Amino acid sequence: MYISSILFDLHHTLTELTESIVSVVRRVSRDNGIDLSSFDDTRMEEAFLVSDTAKKNYQINNNVKPLWGAQPEDWAPFDRIMFEELGITGLSDEVIIAIDTQFQSEIRSDEFEWFTEDALHTIRTLHERGYTMGICTRRTHDPNSLLINSGVRALFDSVQWSGVIGYEKPSPYTLLNAAREIGVNPRKCAFVGNYVNADIEAAVRCEMLPVLLTWANPHEGPKAPEGTLVFETPSEILQVFESPSVELSMG
Repeated sequence: MYISSILFDLHHTLTELTESIVSVVRRVSRDNGIDLSSFDDTRMEEAFLVSDTAKKNYQINNNVKPLWGAQPEDWAPFDRIMFEELGITGLSDEVIIAIDTQFQSEIRSDEFEWFTEDALHTIRTLHERGYTMGICTRRTHDPNSLLINSGVRALFDSVQWSGVIGYEKPSPYTLLNAAREIGVNPRKCAFVGNYVNADIEAAVRCEMLPVLLTWANPHEGPKAPEGTLVFETPSEILQVFESPSVELSMG
């Protein structure tokens, strides 16, 4: 097997967060006069799930475009559902939009998400070895600013994203778009991610070589299906991907 292009997920594959999403929601809510400190992470995640289910139903029923969700107004109805699930009712649209505006600003800031040193070494080395690379991420905002500010945008020949059900992973949509933009048959691509039910499933559906990294989610390793390359850290894949002209050693 010859692999000429390597596509990557971002969060907990190449990047780390300075704080959890739950923590950010608590903080920006507090800044806007809503105290969520009495709700533990489990309760918050349950409320997120209810909101997320409603969001997915909305996306399908309204046939939204793949890049839906870039504006705070898109999220306001689902933020309201989250708060109401926690028993917080009667919030004005202005307050909810203010919360989501601040939330979106913070998760897109340079301080919130960053490439690990191991990831930076890995992608720079792969680029030097001649691999074309791409990003395929399950988010609703454009990740190009993160790549530019991290000094790595030039290393990637395609950057694809979608947080819309039907387009987001495990759909093959972003992966196939990346392969098409790069100009490489999907069977000559590897896809590297950290979740089996999203990243590895998407790779399998595309007939790409699935690669799982477990440094952030070690419990995912045992879930990996046969044929998946499993490594702990990004740099470990350098042992396998020596050059696009070298046949991959799977054993």
